[in-house]
Amino acid sequence: MEVKDPINYYVEPVEIEIYLKKAGKVRTIIKDMFVELIDPEPLDNDTSKKIFDYFKSRNEPIDVIEITNLFPELISIVFESYYHNINLYEKLSMYFKAGLSGSADSWRLALYFTELLMKFEPTIASSQHIGDFQTYNLNYCIRKLNALGEKFLLEDSTVMYLIKRRNKAYEGKPKDKEFEKLVELWQFNVKERPF
Repeated sequence: MEVKDPINYYVEPVEIEIYLKKAGKVRTIIKDMFVELIDPEPLDNDTSKKIFDYFKSRNEPIDVIEITNLFPELISIVFESYYHNINLYEKLSMYFKAGLSGSADSWRLALYFTELLMKFEPTIASSQHIGDFQTYNLNYCIRKLNALGEKFLLEDSTVMYLIKRRNKAYEGKPKDKEFEKLVELWQFNVKERPF
């Protein structure tokens, strides 16, 4: 499976077992599954559009801590939605700033923190005011790490989330049989994996 612009894809290795009849052996090969990153749109309100436009224009991830500085009218909404995890958002903000200053390791940490914090969504802040900033940040971090040539893996649940977003965006379009087969094999491997 080859793609034209690999920066815009998450690459998940998929193990494929092949039976070699003449040798009477089973061999495992790894094939890369390229999952296209589908960016979220802002909500249909001015605040969400302003937030997305601001961070996109600066080519930066959407930083919740920075949102409270730039949009003071959202301070109480953000605090009410994220007070349980505000310390994690503060660390994430530091990783974003370090990443923007050139630290590749900070992008990896930002990716993993984003992956963790996505589990606590949706909130009132994201669903009614900000928009799907977590998916925007997930895609942003993946692209940054891809551009830097860094290797990384995501949790199975995050990979499935990206696959679902990709499939929804491709509804009504011709099917990519190779991609679908790799997804099927990947799902089988996930189910069979011992914990």
